[in-house]
Amino acid sequence: MNKAKVLTLIQEALDQKKAVTMADSSQTLEAWDSLAQLQILMRIDQETDGKAANIPELAIALSVQAIIETLDSHGLIDA
Repeated sequence: MNKAKVLTLIQEALDQKKAVTMADSSQTLEAWDSLAQLQILMRIDQETDGKAANIPELAIALSVQAIIETLDSHGLIDA
Protein backbone atom coordinates (compact mmCIF):
# COMPACT_ATOMS: atom_id res chain seq x y z
CA MET A 1 0.00 0.00 0.00
CA ASN A 2 1.30 3.45 -0.81
CA LYS A 3 0.59 6.89 0.69
CA ALA A 4 -1.91 7.76 -2.04
CA LYS A 5 -3.93 4.64 -1.19
CA VAL A 6 -3.98 5.60 2.50
CA LEU A 7 -5.25 9.08 1.59
CA THR A 8 -7.98 7.51 -0.54
CA LEU A 9 -9.00 5.07 2.22
CA ILE A 10 -9.27 7.92 4.73
CA GLN A 11 -11.21 10.07 2.27
CA GLU A 12 -13.65 7.22 1.63
CA ALA A 13 -14.03 6.39 5.33
CA LEU A 14 -14.84 10.01 6.07
CA ASP A 15 -17.11 10.28 3.02
CA GLN A 16 -15.26 13.43 1.94
CA LYS A 17 -15.78 14.91 -1.49
CA LYS A 18 -12.66 17.06 -1.13
CA ALA A 19 -9.33 15.23 -1.30
CA VAL A 20 -7.73 14.44 2.04
CA THR A 21 -4.16 15.72 2.44
CA MET A 22 -1.18 14.92 4.65
CA ALA A 23 -2.04 18.02 6.72
CA ASP A 24 -5.53 16.78 7.63
CA SER A 25 -6.45 15.43 11.03
CA SER A 26 -9.37 14.97 13.40
CA GLN A 27 -8.92 18.66 14.21
CA THR A 28 -9.27 19.87 10.60
CA LEU A 29 -11.97 17.50 9.32
CA GLU A 30 -15.38 17.75 10.98
CA ALA A 31 -16.36 14.24 9.86
CA TRP A 32 -13.37 12.68 11.69
CA ASP A 33 -14.94 11.59 14.96
CA SER A 34 -14.54 8.39 17.00
CA LEU A 35 -16.81 6.39 14.70
CA ALA A 36 -14.94 7.67 11.65
CA GLN A 37 -11.67 6.65 13.31
CA LEU A 38 -12.98 3.09 13.52
CA GLN A 39 -14.01 3.23 9.86
CA ILE A 40 -10.52 4.42 8.90
CA LEU A 41 -8.87 1.64 10.90
CA MET A 42 -11.23 -0.98 9.47
CA ARG A 43 -10.46 0.06 5.88
CA ILE A 44 -6.71 0.10 6.53
CA ASP A 45 -6.92 -3.30 8.21
CA GLN A 46 -8.80 -4.76 5.24
CA GLU A 47 -6.23 -3.31 2.83
CA THR A 48 -3.35 -4.80 4.85
CA ASP A 49 -4.97 -8.23 5.19
CA GLY A 50 -5.33 -7.86 8.94
CA LYS A 51 -1.80 -6.67 9.67
CA ALA A 52 -2.93 -3.22 10.84
CA ALA A 53 -4.99 -4.80 13.64
CA ASN A 54 -1.71 -5.70 15.36
CA ILE A 55 -0.61 -2.05 15.59
CA PRO A 56 -2.17 -0.49 18.70
CA GLU A 57 -0.65 2.94 17.94
CA LEU A 58 -3.07 3.30 15.01
CA ALA A 59 -5.98 3.65 17.43
CA ILE A 60 -4.54 6.93 18.73
CA ALA A 61 -3.22 8.22 15.39
CA LEU A 62 -5.57 11.14 14.79
CA SER A 63 -3.91 12.67 11.75
CA VAL A 64 -3.15 11.49 8.25
CA GLN A 65 0.55 12.02 8.86
CA ALA A 66 0.50 9.99 12.11
CA ILE A 67 -1.33 7.13 10.41
CA ILE A 68 1.10 7.03 7.50
CA GLU A 69 4.15 7.30 9.77
CA THR A 70 2.83 4.47 11.95
CA LEU A 71 2.11 2.24 8.97
CA ASP A 72 5.53 3.06 7.52
CA SER A 73 7.32 2.23 10.77
CA HIS A 74 5.69 -1.21 10.62
CA GLY A 75 6.66 -1.80 6.99
CA LEU A 76 3.16 -1.42 5.56
CA ILE A 77 3.85 1.55 3.27
CA ASP A 78 5.52 0.96 -0.07
CA ALA A 79 8.13 3.41 -1.28
